[in-house]
Amino acid sequence: MATEFALEDEIMVLDGRVLEIFHSGVEESLRYHVSYLRISATPHGDGFKVRLGRAYGENDITGGRRWKMTADQFAGFRAFIADAIAARDRGPGA
Repeated sequence: MATEFALEDEIMVLDGRVLEIFHSGVEESLRYHVSYLRISATPHGDGFKVRLGRAYGENDITGGRRWKMTADQFAGFRAFIADAIAARDRGPGA
C-alpha cells in the first residue's frame, strides 16, 4: 500500500521501493528507487533545511528537491520517509 506526504504544492508517494514526487505546477514527476535515494536535513532557525535526491558519490546528492520545513512539517516528513529509509537499508530486492 502506498503512503503519501504533502508539503505545499508537492505530494510525495512511497509505493513499495519507489518514491515519486509530484508538483502541482509541472507535468513531470521525479521518481527514485529507494536504493538510489539520499536525504539530508540540517537545523535552520526553528525548522530544518531538507534535501532529497539521488545518491552521488560517498555523501553527495544530485537532482531532487530542497525544502525549508517547520519543526512540525519535518516531524511528519521524518515519519513518512522512515519507510523509504528502511527499504533502502534492507538492500535491493529485500
